[in-house]
Amino acid sequence: MFNKNMGQLDRTLRFVVGVALIPIGLFALGGWQGNPIGILAAVSGVAPLLVTSLIGFCPGYVPFGISTINR
Repeated sequence: MFNKNMGQLDRTLRFVVGVALIPIGLFALGGWQGNPIGILAAVSGVAPLLVTSLIGFCPGYVPFGISTINR
């Protein structure tokens, strides 16, 4: 489907940050009670960080020709 453009370190860091943002957004920032900042933090953890780390492809890298894969 897409050529992977994320190396292992990039993927690992995104995964860790993505997993951390979910409880921080929901509980520490009040997303669970409907605080928009908390909801935004939790969604930011799931969508761009966690998903891209799992598939190994970042669409934001494409226009700039960036690849963090060590070849």
